[in-house]
Amino acid sequence: MTSDIIGEDAFRDVATGLLQDLAGIVLPGSHTAMALAPHVSRAFFRVLQRYRESDRPGILDAVARLPFAWAFGAAAKEVAAAPLDEATKRELIKYLAAVPMTARQALHRFDDGGRVTTLLSQLPRSPEEMIRFVPLRPPRFQPGDKVAGYDYRLETLLGQGGFAEVWKARNTTRAGQPPVALKFCLDPALLPSLKREIEMLDRLPEGDSGKDFVQLQLTAYSAEPPFLVYEYIDGGNLAGWLESFEGKPPPPAEVLSVLKMAARAVAVAHDRNIVHRDLKPANLLVTREGRVKVGDFGIGMVAAGSADDSGAPVTNPTFLHHAHTPAYADPLREQAARPGPRDDVYALGVIGYQLLVGSVTARMEGGWRRYLAARGAPADLAEVIDTCVAPPAERYRDAGALLAALEHCGRPAKTKPPKPQPGPPPQAGARFCHNCGTRIQSGQRFCTGCGHRLADA
Repeated sequence: MTSDIIGEDAFRDVATGLLQDLAGIVLPGSHTAMALAPHVSRAFFRVLQRYRESDRPGILDAVARLPFAWAFGAAAKEVAAAPLDEATKRELIKYLAAVPMTARQALHRFDDGGRVTTLLSQLPRSPEEMIRFVPLRPPRFQPGDKVAGYDYRLETLLGQGGFAEVWKARNTTRAGQPPVALKFCLDPALLPSLKREIEMLDRLPEGDSGKDFVQLQLTAYSAEPPFLVYEYIDGGNLAGWLESFEGKPPPPAEVLSVLKMAARAVAVAHDRNIVHRDLKPANLLVTREGRVKVGDFGIGMVAAGSADDSGAPVTNPTFLHHAHTPAYADPLREQAARPGPRDDVYALGVIGYQLLVGSVTARMEGGWRRYLAARGAPADLAEVIDTCVAPPAERYRDAGALLAALEHCGRPAKTKPPKPQPGPPPQAGARFCHNCGTRIQSGQRFCTGCGHRLADA
C-alpha cells in the first residue's frame, strides 16, 4: 500500500509540474498535443530527483503500476482548476492518464516475468532520457475501448509512432485466443504507407520460414481508423533485452547470437528484394524465450531492379524517401541514391556496436574500434561490424553476406592455408574471393560479397 501511495503522490506531482510549466505557454484554442512530451518528461524527471537514487526504481515501479482508471481520475482533478479551455483540458487528461502505460512499456524486459521492476541501469539520467517514459502525444484510444465492427477490446498502449498507435488487444468472443497487437493508422494522408507495409509483408514467407518476422494476422484497411493485426510479442524489444544486463555489456556470445537472428531475418527480406529501411532496437522484438523477430516494415520498400507482379518497376513514394531513424542511417549514402540492402547492413552494424558496448544510446564516433578492443570485444566480431559501416562499396552487399561472416565469428582461425584453387592466377596486386569472385580490398578479413573468411585472415 505504501508504494502505491508513493506512486500516486508522484503522479500528482508530475501533473502539477506540467501545469506549472505550461502556464503562459498553452493558451486557449492552442494545439495541446504539439509539445507535451518534453514538458512532462522534465516534470517527471524533477519529481524523481527529489528521492535518493536507491529509492527511484521503486517510485518508477509504483507509477507504472497505477491503474488507468485511477490515473484518469487523478489527472482530471489536477487539470480541472487550470485556466484552460475544455478541449485543451481533455487532451491533457488523456495524455497524463497514459503516462503509467508508457512507463510500463519503457521498463518492460523479456526476463521480467511480467512484473514491473525497474533496474538502476534503467533510471533516466536526464530529462531527455526521461522522454521515453511518457507518451509521444495524447492517445486516440483508451484501455477498454472496443474496436468498432471487430471483436477486439484494447488493453494497454504499446507504442506510438509518427502516424501510428499500437495497442495490445484481446478477442472479445474467443476468450482462449492469445492477445494481439493492433497497429492503427491515424493520419489518412499516410494510408499509402500502411498499404506499402501490407505489400512488404505479403512478400515475406509465412509459417516456419517466416518465424523471424512479426506475423501479420489480419488487415482492416477499410476500417475507421484503418489498422493491422499482428501477433503480440510478449518480451519487449531489443532495448529492453539489453537493459536486462543491468548496465553491463552482454557476453559477446549472446551479442553474436542476437545479430545472427536479426541478420537471418533481414537476409530473407533481402532475398525477396525488400529493404527494411528502419532497423533499430525498437523494431527488433524479443520473445520470452529470447528469439529475436523483425517488425515494422512501415517504411520498407522494394529494392532497385525488382518488379511488382505486373512486371513494372516498383517506385518508392516520395514522402517515404527520407524516412528513417538518424542514428542508424548511413551518413555516407548519397541523398539522391535509392535505398538498398547495404543501408540495412549499416544499421545492423550500429546495433552490433551498441550491443557490445551495452547501451542503445552509444554512437559510433572516431576511435570506436579501439574502444571496443579496450573493453575486450572479440576482434573478429569487431571486424565484421567495421565492414558493416564501411563505405558502401566496401560493405557487405546484403544481410546474407553479413550472416555468412557472422557464422565465422568465434571459430578458431585456420592454421593451414587452403589448397590453391584451379584456374588462371589473379592479376598482380589484385585479390579475389575464391568462394564468389568478389574483388578483395587491402586489409579485408571477410568477403563483402558472400561473407567468407579470407584464406589469410
